[in-house]
Amino acid sequence: MTTGLKVLYIDDEALLKMAFVETLKQQGYDARGAISGKEALELIDAEIPDIIILDVMMKPMDGWETLSHIKNNEETRHVPIIMQTGKSLTIKDVMKYGDQIEDYLIKPVRLPDLVKSVEGVRERKEMISREMDQATAKGGDSNLIVEYSNVRHRTLIGKRLITILGRIYPIRTDGTIETDFDMPELHDIINRFEEERKRCRELHKILLE
Repeated sequence: MTTGLKVLYIDDEALLKMAFVETLKQQGYDARGAISGKEALELIDAEIPDIIILDVMMKPMDGWETLSHIKNNEETRHVPIIMQTGKSLTIKDVMKYGDQIEDYLIKPVRLPDLVKSVEGVRERKEMISREMDQATAKGGDSNLIVEYSNVRHRTLIGKRLITILGRIYPIRTDGTIETDFDMPELHDIINRFEEERKRCRELHKILLE
């Protein structure tokens, strides 16, 4: 399989970085590695990747700080980023960074799971692009098409993050909260997701049905 996509893998565990970079190359990706946030930013300045895999627990610049640098740069803010860490995803993480990441992998990450996550990024992008093309061919309003693209992407990522949160918090498989769990932030996340999913369905009906 040859994808041609440029993938940057960032992890301060050198052996892990080498193993995953080699695996991605075997899958047809143009993969590079960095062992720190500083090195990663230097590589990104030289050549912007198509996908970034970023470890959270690094020093002195951790993954969240590195993420902020990337997303605050106009030239790189669009690059999809998969976070990985040995820590569980928290409600605070989702509220602060949920709109900036594509996936969240819990270490130890199996090689097939990493490849699946990278493939998921590519497949989501291609699917949304196809739907935008279809909506354009049908004569859909350009502003609504852009809105649909953004909302569609956020609902796909939001569903994934809620599923991960469900490993810790009392969230049903349908995305609703099982009990009157007294955590307003969790309810806010679920409610925002439901609102965006509703809007996504409305736009889909207008543009594609």
